Amino acid sequence: MPVVMTVLGPIDSTELGFTLPHEHVLVDFGGAEIAGPDRYNSSEVVQKMEPYLTEIYKAGVRGFVDCSPMFLARDVAILRTLSERTGLHILTNTGQYKEPFLPRRTFELSAEGLAAEWIDEWENGIDGTDVRPGFIKTAVEPESLAPLQRKIITAAAPTTKSTGLTIGTHTCAAVPAVEILRILESLGVAPSKWIFIHANEEKDHEMLHVVAKEGFWVELDAIGISPDTVILAQLRELLDWGFADRVLLAHDAGWYTVGERGGGTPRPYTQLTTTFIPLMKRSGIDDEIIQQITVENPARAFSLTS
Repeated sequence: MPVVMTVLGPIDSTELGFTLPHEHVLVDFGGAEIAGPDRYNSSEVVQKMEPYLTEIYKAGVRGFVDCSPMFLARDVAILRTLSERTGLHILTNTGQYKEPFLPRRTFELSAEGLAAEWIDEWENGIDGTDVRPGFIKTAVEPESLAPLQRKIITAAAPTTKSTGLTIGTHTCAAVPAVEILRILESLGVAPSKWIFIHANEEKDHEMLHVVAKEGFWVELDAIGISPDTVILAQLRELLDWGFADRVLLAHDAGWYTVGERGGGTPRPYTQLTTTFIPLMKRSGIDDEIIQQITVENPARAFSLTS
């Protein structure tokens, strides 16, 4: 059976359950040169964020994908502690983000060198722990890819082929989405191993329709940021196009913000369960489709397949 890699180890993909595929526990926007565990108190982060995670567990959520990459306060020890305390299946990631949240080393290494480091995290664990990544996180600007972004996407290809991990890219627009797909295709990676993160930001619906036919995962992850009616309209359009088996829904919520007093004021992870799903039902979307989008799709999207 396909498996999903959580911070506590592999589980059968059918155990993942109702999943939030794009959220954050902890984020540091200080920049790669200063980001690190010395900038926050781990116990304080756990104490602050645990109630938010416990709340969604009580609401029926079982899977939680943490999308904070390295150099933006990815802290697998905190995620492991929260998973143990709350019962949530939490996934973390390998890969890297975009400028200005990249160290000088990323500019100097080749795509092969970056891939080797990310594969090493899969084989040997992250930051001296035995925690392994559950997906590959990358990011680009909403425009034609810059050379460095091309290199990072290129590095993601051998990483997914070696590990089976799915690639999720902060993309926001169809133009770079097409370029990413062509790079991955040329390197032998199927579209089903790529997630178009922040697809809701693409306002040209015709263009989104054209590229969505490629077969990747379409993630609408602004629930609680954009009005529910706007996200619902985007979702219904995707369903009308026949893409129910490729849609993911999330909040991009949280988080403990490093540098803000007490970590700031996190945004809860609850709007999908408390507000948006009831709205989906009232609009005529049946329970089978909701089950598919919130349970079956994430299990398939994050399964370890090459």
